[in-house]
Amino acid sequence: MLQGGKPLFRAGSFEFQTKHLLIIAVLGMAFSVAVIMRAYPIKYGAYLNEFDPYFDYRATKYILDNGLDAYWKWHDTMSWYPEGRNIAATSQSGLHVTAAILYSMFGRGGSLLDFTIMFPVVIGSLTVIVVFALVRVLSGTTAGLFAALFFALSPPIILRGNLGWFKSEPLGLFFGLLASYLFISAIRHREIKYAIPKAVLGGLLLGLANASWGGIQYFSIPVALFLLALPFFRRDLTIPMYVAVAFTVFTLISAAGFPRPGMSFIAGLPGIVMIGSTVFLVAANFVSKISKNSERARQRNITILLVAFIAIGFGLVAAGAYISPSFRYINAVFPGVSSQNALVESVAEHLTPTVADYFVDFSILIMFAGFGAWMAFQRRNDTAVFALLLGITGVYVSATFARLLVFASIGIIVMASIGLYEITRSILEHRETQTFGPQKGKRKEATAKQPMGTAVRMTYVGIVIAMLLIPVFYPPNSNWVAAVDVPTAIGNGGTVFRTTSTDWIDATKWISQHTEKDAVIASWWDYGYWITTLGERTTIADNATINQTRIESIAKMFSGDEQSGIKIAHDLKADYIVVYAVGQLQFTGKQNATGTDVPVYTLGQGGEESKKNWIMKIGGYDTGKYIESDGFTPKPFFWTNTLLGKLIPFEPLTYASFGPNGLSNSQPVYQPGLVQLYTKNVKYPASGDPSLPFHLVYASPSFESNSSRITTGVMIYKVNKDYVPHPTGNPYKPTNATLADMTPGSQIAEINTSQGMIKVEFFPKAAPKTVDNFVSLATAGFYNGTAFHRIVPGFVIQGGDPYTKNGTANRNLWGTGGPGKTVNAEFTDIPQTRGIVSMARTASDPNSAGSQFFIVLRDDPQIHSVLDGKYTAFGRVIQGMDVVDKIASKPTIGGSGANSDQIRNPDDARVYSVKIVPR
Repeated sequence: MLQGGKPLFRAGSFEFQTKHLLIIAVLGMAFSVAVIMRAYPIKYGAYLNEFDPYFDYRATKYILDNGLDAYWKWHDTMSWYPEGRNIAATSQSGLHVTAAILYSMFGRGGSLLDFTIMFPVVIGSLTVIVVFALVRVLSGTTAGLFAALFFALSPPIILRGNLGWFKSEPLGLFFGLLASYLFISAIRHREIKYAIPKAVLGGLLLGLANASWGGIQYFSIPVALFLLALPFFRRDLTIPMYVAVAFTVFTLISAAGFPRPGMSFIAGLPGIVMIGSTVFLVAANFVSKISKNSERARQRNITILLVAFIAIGFGLVAAGAYISPSFRYINAVFPGVSSQNALVESVAEHLTPTVADYFVDFSILIMFAGFGAWMAFQRRNDTAVFALLLGITGVYVSATFARLLVFASIGIIVMASIGLYEITRSILEHRETQTFGPQKGKRKEATAKQPMGTAVRMTYVGIVIAMLLIPVFYPPNSNWVAAVDVPTAIGNGGTVFRTTSTDWIDATKWISQHTEKDAVIASWWDYGYWITTLGERTTIADNATINQTRIESIAKMFSGDEQSGIKIAHDLKADYIVVYAVGQLQFTGKQNATGTDVPVYTLGQGGEESKKNWIMKIGGYDTGKYIESDGFTPKPFFWTNTLLGKLIPFEPLTYASFGPNGLSNSQPVYQPGLVQLYTKNVKYPASGDPSLPFHLVYASPSFESNSSRITTGVMIYKVNKDYVPHPTGNPYKPTNATLADMTPGSQIAEINTSQGMIKVEFFPKAAPKTVDNFVSLATAGFYNGTAFHRIVPGFVIQGGDPYTKNGTANRNLWGTGGPGKTVNAEFTDIPQTRGIVSMARTASDPNSAGSQFFIVLRDDPQIHSVLDGKYTAFGRVIQGMDVVDKIASKPTIGGSGANSDQIRNPDDARVYSVKIVPR
């Protein structure tokens, strides 16, 4: 379409025309749009984004400070304590080396941090020009310009390369696409003296791309398939053969020159398919030469050769004669394979894209891409086939991981550009049939290109622009601009909220200034890079996930009970534990027990309160034991029987729903559709109590403030090294026994006391005989007139003794009375948490329970160690815990005698009646 134009000047044999000004203008616009879109998060502040960039920044700085030779030998002792980490062999060295070189050349006027923050914006925008060059070779200049504009706006590309995203994808894609351009351009050359240098440079860049991002192994797929397909639609294979050999050899040399991928690339599947397809092309060239007199024989012989190579390939794979790649790459090639690995599945970028994701991310481009694929299939020349392979394989591999949508973007952009170009050309260059005179009794027809009228051309251009702008700005909250309007993770803690805070910055600064230089920090592996780079302290795990066993140990530490957790923390030699929790302030209400106004929160959207399911799965725990049927809301057991539940600085308050008029349907127990509400509660306060395994030493500003709408609480706990753990089992082998069925029964008990009403629900499926016994006694009026005779503040209140009905009765008998019968114990794993109602018994006989019962006053590890599994839990207070607290506050006899915990005035805790009523 961009044909001819008025000559402006000449440079040797090159004539610069007006059309070249248009090309430069469009490319300049595409580059500018790319910069704007990728730099959009600057409004939230200039930070490195996500987690890995902080490590990559630290590694690049190490090269600049210590030299490249020291980098190749660097064994980092500040990560993966105590083993450390071989940096060059376990990271994207190509990124670090390239960035260090570029900073030395261009960045000396500013800080390395600022340079790395802008690095992905510049590299991603330059890739726009590379995409133009690639698609120009495949389908022409106009298609290349379309591709440049599409690439500048593509959300999956931008989100993996926006401001601060100083990690592998932007540079890897730049080198990978540049290598692809040089490869296909070399294939098309008719002179080998130009083709070979391009192939060599392309191979070197593809190897460097693989050293910059492991995902670039993808490019081995379309390149290999292209070399396998080339003999079937191109007869002269001489130049392609030399190009393939040079490209493959120098790709392998370049990749092997870095510790990672190193020899694993050559002996792995990506290297094997490139070597195999190149050898096939060489063999096919030989077959073509000996079959030159018969095209049918040539096609047949090449087909037989291809079948033989495929059979050999399957044989090598079946024999395991290759270095096996990680599961992620196997899963990308074979999407049907299930990982069965909770750690892999827990990573957000490993989620499987949905059909909706493709429509949101690509919108109208999908229609143009379909037409472009059809046109490429119709042509079936070398460039069309390569474009088609990019489209098909890009979409195919992206069907596994959301992270790989970048390859779907490349494929769809290439095909959509070709499709839009063909549609535009067919409309703007109308072919008008002209008839000439008869020639030997026949009519001869010829066609001439006649441009459409200006009005038609302008209308078409307007329609196309409108169609392409729709996904950019519409719908309002899920358009392409909104998709890239994402704060940097360090600024919002990786939550879904488009807000910023300095909580993580402040927390890592506190770590660097207030912890010991040799301190070892434990946290969930997400935050390891932040702590090491910004906090300058040693971490036990980080995002490299190079030691899954270590991550599983951390998951077990969080998921197990307190005693198991402190034991693992000691084993890991952790000095501090960092926990992150996100709360959303809903309203300020009155707390019943104290009457003071307290903020009430919902939890979720980015912290450990959201990651708990995956943490427990990775640790080997049955989440059904800890999580309600909605898959998110924690059961009471989570808060009392996991270390993570105790480290998260909130406690459950009630359950409710939110309607148009605000809070409604408040319930004391979980019901489907209800949301759990919380108040702040630090279970390990900063007092440094030596009887506690941890104590809080730092809480981030938004947690300390009760006015913050969004609380991104970074909590730092110091590990009590003097605490002696007493785990009940092996903390590294969690039991997945199912928690007893606490489904509430159809009846409740209304206990009317001198301090107010207490309502109790029953667990008939967990303790059927005990529930029947209590209901029977209450119905007979057995409890009427009794008193809560035993009060142990912070522990229990106990009642149900008939000897307490008479206020003048012998106090020495209190606690010994009963109904004249006993009920056998029904011990379960129901934890003895605040509000649980259990049967009292004698110390020597588990089956001695009769009528006496107690109500637990608070959650405490010592209470669990004394009561859990040793007393029959048969119900729970659902209303009136404030009444229970009032009774618990009444004075006792005191002193050191046997009756010291008896209530001084039984009328202060008198039970007027106990009625059994329907729920």
